[in-house]
Amino acid sequence: MMASGPRAHGVDRFTVPLLALAALLPSASASAQTTPVSASVVWPTTAWPSSSPEAQGMSSADLADALDFARTNGVNIHSLTVVRNGAIVLDAYFYPFVPETRHDLASATKSVLSMLVGAAIADGRIDGLQQPLRTVLRPELAKSLSGPATEIRVRDLVTMQSGFDCGYRRGEQELRDMRRAPDWVAYALRLPMVSEPGTRFGYCSPNFHLLSAAITSATNLSALDYARRRLFAPLGITDVYWPADSAGLNRGWGDLQLRPLDMAKLGLLMLHGGRWEDAQVLPAAWVASSAEVAAVVNENEDYGLGWWVSRRIPTLFEANGRGGQRISVVPDKDLVVVMTGGGFEPGDIGRFVSASLRSNTPLPDDSVGQARLATALEQIRMPPARHAETKSPTAARISGRVYTLEDNLLGFRSFALEFPRSGAPALRLGLASGEILAQPLGMDGQYRLTTLYGGAVSAGRADWLGDGRLRVELNRLSLINRFVFDVEFRGEDLLIDASEPTELGQQKLVGTWRR
Repeated sequence: MMASGPRAHGVDRFTVPLLALAALLPSASASAQTTPVSASVVWPTTAWPSSSPEAQGMSSADLADALDFARTNGVNIHSLTVVRNGAIVLDAYFYPFVPETRHDLASATKSVLSMLVGAAIADGRIDGLQQPLRTVLRPELAKSLSGPATEIRVRDLVTMQSGFDCGYRRGEQELRDMRRAPDWVAYALRLPMVSEPGTRFGYCSPNFHLLSAAITSATNLSALDYARRRLFAPLGITDVYWPADSAGLNRGWGDLQLRPLDMAKLGLLMLHGGRWEDAQVLPAAWVASSAEVAAVVNENEDYGLGWWVSRRIPTLFEANGRGGQRISVVPDKDLVVVMTGGGFEPGDIGRFVSASLRSNTPLPDDSVGQARLATALEQIRMPPARHAETKSPTAARISGRVYTLEDNLLGFRSFALEFPRSGAPALRLGLASGEILAQPLGMDGQYRLTTLYGGAVSAGRADWLGDGRLRVELNRLSLINRFVFDVEFRGEDLLIDASEPTELGQQKLVGTWRR
């Protein structure tokens, strides 16, 4: 929530030094705190209870400041949800994102996968953290293990200490290479080893794809189907999408999509030690160990069982993902904070949430602050005022042309724009997979929305700039990335200054149209 550091600017994939571990996972009686379940808890299985911030000891004015800061500074945040004492005190959505839209959790998916590992252990499907991976995986999957890798345990994967030469360089090259391989599990299992399992932390996303394979091997269900049955159904979570590899194994490291309020349910479950209504959905000992340090990472935070553990804020532990995705749990404040976005620093918003925590008992009613908060909520939901559509004679000349792009890190192969006489203009991007990404564009300052595979929502708009270039915004709301293309047309060529804040930065693209 309030943490920053190596994941600043929304980057959750980073290089870490080779650091020593804590020797063993803590016992369930260690110092991790979860909030006891009281008889007064109103479980949000079907609907969330809501409250004024002041009734839960928080300041409406400070929360209004958070929304005003995000709006006036163009912070690329999509949603902010604050739950205290089990009640929603703030549920904010920034144009054009809306409550019904699912959002990619990015690497916060790892924390959900960890929850499934805990469930599988409780169900007797996995023998425990010490069980060797080779005895969990189906034989046809485990056959790729050899040498020191045969000693990797479930614990080593869920605490990012597999011993693979993975996660020590920028850009998660191992993840990129795995996704290009025909067999992702085989690729991960054949990674070279650089240390004994359980002795070094390395932020290696393939570890969690192996855990997805382990879940499927142990339960005979995909990770998604097991999650629906074992985790999502008890919490009333129904709107879910989780892509899989070519073998049907859900992507354990990321790409799970949930609505923000459903993300908050997962945080509330962890806050209450794995209990939901009258059921112990996850073992309390697993939840406690998830929030305890298993691996030392850096001066700001450490790693538990798939959850990040803060060194700066007492009891805070988080599910974190690229672009600003957060499920933050602060048991000693009875607080859950969820953020989603397309590339922003969560600490910029979290500091206002921290400031709003004034008391553990109700504050006097603040009608002025509550009115400010209501106004701020309305302002962030509103689209910008429409303006007259910008025009350029270039539009007719280049409409329908397909420009072949030189090789680039974005993975785009072609670029085309359409300016029909009636209907919305559109961007058509050719991807390396052969897929064509089609996005309607608003030319009046407002986004046009479209639905992608799996129900993901994407938005687009464009404007002709004074220097003759066209600025195109491709805001893939459900899928995090927000691309800005400044396009210059030069005869049969085009030059694009492209930016994407979550991991790709600034790129220059060159394209050519051939008659």
